[in-house]
Amino acid sequence: MKTLAIETSCDDTSLGIIDFDGQSFSVDSLLAYSQIDDHQRYWGVVPELASRLHFDKIIEVLQSIGLDKIKGVDFISVTTHPWLPGSLVVGKTVASLLSSYFAKPLVHVNHIYWHIFSLLLERNISDIQFPLAVLTASGWHNDIYIINNSEFRIQNSEWIERKEFGGYKIAKVGYTLDDAAGECFDKVSRMLGGPYPGGQRIAEKALQWHANSDVEFKRIFLSKEGFEFSFSWMKSQVSFLLKKLVEGWEYVIPEQLICDIAYEFQEAVVEVMAKKLVKAGIAFDAKTLWLAWGVSCNDRLREYLNEYWGRKERREEGRKRRKLRPMKKVYSTDNAAMIGVAGIVQYINEKWIINNE
Repeated sequence: MKTLAIETSCDDTSLGIIDFDGQSFSVDSLLAYSQIDDHQRYWGVVPELASRLHFDKIIEVLQSIGLDKIKGVDFISVTTHPWLPGSLVVGKTVASLLSSYFAKPLVHVNHIYWHIFSLLLERNISDIQFPLAVLTASGWHNDIYIINNSEFRIQNSEWIERKEFGGYKIAKVGYTLDDAAGECFDKVSRMLGGPYPGGQRIAEKALQWHANSDVEFKRIFLSKEGFEFSFSWMKSQVSFLLKKLVEGWEYVIPEQLICDIAYEFQEAVVEVMAKKLVKAGIAFDAKTLWLAWGVSCNDRLREYLNEYWGRKERREEGRKRRKLRPMKKVYSTDNAAMIGVAGIVQYINEKWIINNE
């Protein structure tokens, strides 16, 4: 089974060809044009600019893959929702034209689900132990999902929404009430004089921290029972601290203070996300904990999750051992490889094919 995958939901024009041999998914081709440099001057993605850049670049990327390879696919997968409407239209239009021209079926893919199912990429499906507790963390979303390949043992009151996708059961049990973690990383980076996107800069500066009693942020856990997130107060804490400490230095932030704030901010965000995910894993007896989307690239999040999960396992004697399988960084961001995985899962299990009219 082979699909051409097209992803234009935000700021990456990505196309690829993904193979499935019945046990694992592999990448035949994967090309992309990244718009990060184009949006940096605006400190974030500008929707109108994003759609115009997709329009300008998608044929060039498509030609780099080659029409001969496209002729050999079984069907075409494309992101259709949710995200930036103007950007999505570009991908959907090209996918529809290719589908008609080559007489290939067309599968519409949900952007959020393909981030979740990216865990299947380059792994043997039979090795993945269900149920899964999945944390999706990006600049737009912070959610916790429980995924199973059989029926749920979850009370209706415990899920926010429930879907069936390609033979898998998906229950959303937690979400962000305001800002997502990725957005906070970007905005705190800007407060500290850094670039967009800010996750990598925050992580790099955090490695140079020194113990500083003046820099301490409250962890926002909300309730002990729920799995919801709230990170808007994290940005406010950084802003208030800077106003308090930097006033005497004429608004020039000393380099060491930048590092100390970056470390404490990252620790506060990472601790909340890791503990919420572990709590969900225990509550729903998950065999695997998983991180998805851009913030999963953060090394400290993966490290903290490993440490905290290990401590919980030692205290939870008698419970079945659970495994953590971190996602490869290359598949954490928006790319067509994950669209292809989700498209194949749908095509095989549900036959969710959108026929051209």
